Amino acid sequence: MHDLIHTLAAGNPIAENWLGSTFHDVSRYVIFAVGVWLTLWVVLQRPLAGRKIRADNPPARQMIVEFLVSIRSVAIFSTIGLATFLLDRAGWLPGPKLAASWGPAWFWGSLVLMIIAHDAYFYWAHRLLHRPQLFRAFHRRHHRSMNPTPFTAYSFDLGEAAVMASFVPAWMILVPTQWEVTGLFMLHQIVRNTMGHAGYELMPATKDGRPLFDWLTTTTHHDLHHAQAGWNYGLYFTFWDRLMGTEHPEYHARFAQAVRKPLRAPVRAPAKAAAALLVGALLLGGAATDARAEATQSIAGDWATRGFGSLVRFSACQGAPDTLCGRIIWLWEIADERARPRNDRRNPDPALRNRSLVGVEIIRGMRETSPGVWTGGSLYNPDDGRTYTGEIRLRNGALVLKGCALNIVCQTQTWRKPDDILNAVRGLQQ
Repeated sequence: MHDLIHTLAAGNPIAENWLGSTFHDVSRYVIFAVGVWLTLWVVLQRPLAGRKIRADNPPARQMIVEFLVSIRSVAIFSTIGLATFLLDRAGWLPGPKLAASWGPAWFWGSLVLMIIAHDAYFYWAHRLLHRPQLFRAFHRRHHRSMNPTPFTAYSFDLGEAAVMASFVPAWMILVPTQWEVTGLFMLHQIVRNTMGHAGYELMPATKDGRPLFDWLTTTTHHDLHHAQAGWNYGLYFTFWDRLMGTEHPEYHARFAQAVRKPLRAPVRAPAKAAAALLVGALLLGGAATDARAEATQSIAGDWATRGFGSLVRFSACQGAPDTLCGRIIWLWEIADERARPRNDRRNPDPALRNRSLVGVEIIRGMRETSPGVWTGGSLYNPDDGRTYTGEIRLRNGALVLKGCALNIVCQTQTWRKPDDILNAVRGLQQ
């Protein structure tokens, strides 16, 4: 293959470097994208059916387009990568030789640092590309794959491909790193990238239904980003999303669903310590328990949403009696403008789009964190199919609900007891 590349380049070292880089990148992409697809979607399709995240499969046309666009992205990677080749050729890139003199400890240390730095670069660049001013020109192509596949890995707009390709040259200029480390980094990157779009959840789960290595992103983690783009921007690790409040509030529940395990609260204390705490709670904490139950009970029951569009019934969440959930029990309009039953048709999960809105749980996992304030849960909006971080406050007999996206853009609504509304109407009639 080297001889063929040399012949095609006609002795031009720049062309030879570009062709060689393109060949290696395309080879990595084809091996892992096709390999993951064949393994999971064809050979192991039946044995892994229980680990498939979405019930439906994307059309073949989507995968063909993703493959062709990814090849274009690789060409852009190689073009931008010429910067390091030209600097090295001119003697202006001393980093690789310097790194080689620092021994094997730096070899592996620089690889770890490169992966950590790339995750940070990706997170912040990714969030930037989701800004309305940039999304359409830079990132829309990737999100056309609502149901991603392994071929989605490099399916980028031209601008996004350039942004993603810029990390390696910048790193090589700033941090002494051997070329072999860069090769291992690229191998790690394409493996994690294709697996992040694989459509099957292969991460082992703990007994409580959480990822065994919860500091690593999973296929479910990134699949949620394609389903609801305002969440889960991380590439390799989860800590940036958690630090910045951009991890989807239902991530662990969706992961547990994908691995077919019930989600339970994690046990954080050893068995003996937990037993001691339990005894202490029984002896000394009765009053606090009663207070929590009373607070939960204080908003349990039915509440009318804004405009009396629906009634939502609050009660303790199933399996978590110290948290609150809210479920739609009645709709003012039982049909939409086309006389169709009002179903959950904007749900990101196609399997749920035909279910009636009556019975849908739209408030989940709210925990009282201070008197009259419930946080830590999520609010699902059937109007747009998105899930938001939530807060509920009890004020003057009314509920003030606040839902936020990215902890930046927030909206509030006030809900009231149906009897309070009816009494107010009767008062106007007197």
